[in-house]
Amino acid sequence: MTQNAVVKRLLPGGKAEIEVTRQSACGHDCAKCGGGCTEMVSGPILAEAVNQIGAQPNDRVVIEGEFKQLMGLAAIVYAVPLALFFVLFAVGSLAGLGEGGAAALGILGFVLGVAAGIFYNKRYKARGTMVFTIIAHAADGV
Repeated sequence: MTQNAVVKRLLPGGKAEIEVTRQSACGHDCAKCGGGCTEMVSGPILAEAVNQIGAQPNDRVVIEGEFKQLMGLAAIVYAVPLALFFVLFAVGSLAGLGEGGAAALGILGFVLGVAAGIFYNKRYKARGTMVFTIIAHAADGV
């Protein structure tokens, strides 16, 4: 998976700090979109990337993330809250809590799933285990 980014500064060890403008699921730049989902998406993301092309600050570059890591994060962010909602809804229903009680339990599961995603994301960021690589300058047409 590739995305465009801007190099903010050079870091030791052949790395660079990059700024990635978050894109929506529809593939458009949320900062320029009039679709109304902008409020749900936060601003740009700062990350570290392996600078294998020797990009300099303010260069527009193309970065690539490891597919396995990206899919793992997507599963945690999207699938876990949804799965917990349905599992706890079913548990509440089987326990005889009625629709309201089962729904409340399902919502609790969803909230726990979102909290787990936030916790995992912070932990992932702190450890610096997300690997991005700068593969080209954006003008190179990649």
